[in-house]
Amino acid sequence: MTIEARGLGKRFGEVWGLREATFELGKRSVGVLAGPNGAGKTTTTRILATYYRPDKGEAYVCGFDVVKEYREVRRVIAYMPQEYRVSLDLTPEELIVANLMKRGISYFDARREARRWLEALGMWELRKRRLWVLSGGERRRALVASVLAEPAEVYFLDEPTTGIDVEGRYEVLKVVREAVLQGATVFMTTHNLSEARVVADTVVFISSGVTVAAGNPQELLESFPWRFKAFVNGRGELPGDVPHIRLGDRQVVYARAREELYELLKELKVDVHGVYEVDLEDVYLQVVRGRQP
Repeated sequence: MTIEARGLGKRFGEVWGLREATFELGKRSVGVLAGPNGAGKTTTTRILATYYRPDKGEAYVCGFDVVKEYREVRRVIAYMPQEYRVSLDLTPEELIVANLMKRGISYFDARREARRWLEALGMWELRKRRLWVLSGGERRRALVASVLAEPAEVYFLDEPTTGIDVEGRYEVLKVVREAVLQGATVFMTTHNLSEARVVADTVVFISSGVTVAAGNPQELLESFPWRFKAFVNGRGELPGDVPHIRLGDRQVVYARAREELYELLKELKVDVHGVYEVDLEDVYLQVVRGRQP
């Protein structure tokens, strides 16, 4: 395994920011850590990237103990924190070149890598603009490019798509998968579970500092007892045996088969806003929020 976490915990004063994180991630794969705000996603990532020392448990990256062998870990990783602060007077190209030269890469090789990653993220035409001129999403893509350009075996990306529009997000997800094709492992956090289904080989759900579920997206979906859902109008009471979740003046109704759902909706005589297959958000609500339909 490239990443192993066993019972990780981290305390801030009297408060446990992370209680019991346990999961594994294999080589050449993408792992996504998902959960609500304050669940411990950033704390977990910082421990794995050797920026925090755990108060309990153990973790390994590429076989190295993140506490006892932190220098070895840092030699094989690249890390993009959620709040990645750089000089906004730099251009995207200058940012990447400077970052790579700090790693001992020659100026000419750094410029070649800068072009490669900026083109991959659709940023080449913006290479000469100062970061302060760019939009928040463009700036974020430049930061992602600067980290993925680093020579590393494992990339830690904390909320890499925050503030990026739909097209830009898919550019980021594309280069994440390309990094895996080139032999890397990527561990990222996100609130967007549609991203997780697109890009992840392993999804880890964390809640209140505890790992509550882990597996590939299909395994997690198959663990959910229903396969289809419909959004319907109305605050009225539904029969007790109808699996549903209330969303204000709408409700989500679940069923095991599409035909079963259509029959149920006909019996309920409700206004339907759409019928869909269940997704990771439904699993998330079940295992993280404890909202069992």
